[in-house]
Amino acid sequence: MGKKLSKIALVVLFALGNFTILIAQADSVIQAEVLDSDSILAQKLYNSGIEKLSDKNYDGAIADFNEAIALVSDFEKAFYNRGITKFEMKDYKGAVADFDNSLALTKNPDSYFSKGQALYALGEKDNALDNYSKAIEANKEHYQAYYYRGGIKFENNDYEGAIKDYDAAITLKKGYAYAYNDRGSAKRQLEDYDGAVRDYQKALMIDNNMSFTHNNLGSALRKNDNYRAAIVSFSKAINLDENYFIAYNNRGSTKYDAEDYKGALEDYSKALEIKNDYTYAWNNRGATKFKLKDYKGCVEDCSKAIELDPAYGYAYLNRGNARELLRDETGACTDWEKAVELGAEGAKAHIGSCQ
Repeated sequence: MGKKLSKIALVVLFALGNFTILIAQADSVIQAEVLDSDSILAQKLYNSGIEKLSDKNYDGAIADFNEAIALVSDFEKAFYNRGITKFEMKDYKGAVADFDNSLALTKNPDSYFSKGQALYALGEKDNALDNYSKAIEANKEHYQAYYYRGGIKFENNDYEGAIKDYDAAITLKKGYAYAYNDRGSAKRQLEDYDGAVRDYQKALMIDNNMSFTHNNLGSALRKNDNYRAAIVSFSKAINLDENYFIAYNNRGSTKYDAEDYKGALEDYSKALEIKNDYTYAWNNRGATKFKLKDYKGCVEDCSKAIELDPAYGYAYLNRGNARELLRDETGACTDWEKAVELGAEGAKAHIGSCQ
């Protein structure tokens, strides 16, 4: 056989900050003038609907808003808040229809924004982005619209565009921890690791209890080869959320980088204890077992990773390396060939030995 592979391919999942759905607060006061008895009754029904919405009595809120709209057909705020209620009930199509009814009466920036939220929930990202942009056109200080538009740009790999929107959100809303976190993630994608670290640290100065930000900070520190600080950050994430399997995986990978293979093995095992179908941790634990010369264990773990994801090229590469040392030359070559087919970096170096 040919030479042994000296470096095991290791894939680590990077967890981005949460993009939590936020809905504009319902307005509990009618701003239109009350001119007649129907309007007076509509106002009472509307206010009752707002109270029920606040109490999460969604069916009751819908009933009140329906009656208010039946009495006053151009009751924009009732349409808007009925849309909010439908959104909370996960009736996203119904919510979109009510936000459209609101917008037909007045170009309410919150209706554009909330329609964007509902469209995003329906998987219509491009339409959602367009509505966030319309919300910004209607209200240049709508920081939520900037933030969520930045989130869609991030998902579309437009990291520079996302950063501009996060910049605007942070300028408009001081102490916006989520925006700092997600701007840090965009900078990380652009390999601006120092900038990412600064943004994650700013987010944590505002809210030190965001476990995902501690995890993200650890990932950025690891990219700067600051393993000790990265491990501290991952540990803080785990202290805040004992079931944070991604943080266990990432801490394990940092320990792997620092050649603490026993520590890495413990962390990967903990990640799998929490989430047994976590493909990355199976592969990574297999790579660690290889370093500890447990070649049979490496084959077993990488095989599990392949069972979960048959297109996971690095798991084939790692399993092939272990099979080579177990004198299974045919199996090793089969795995390496599959790894090459799947584009795993470093796999081609082995194919020559299979001729």
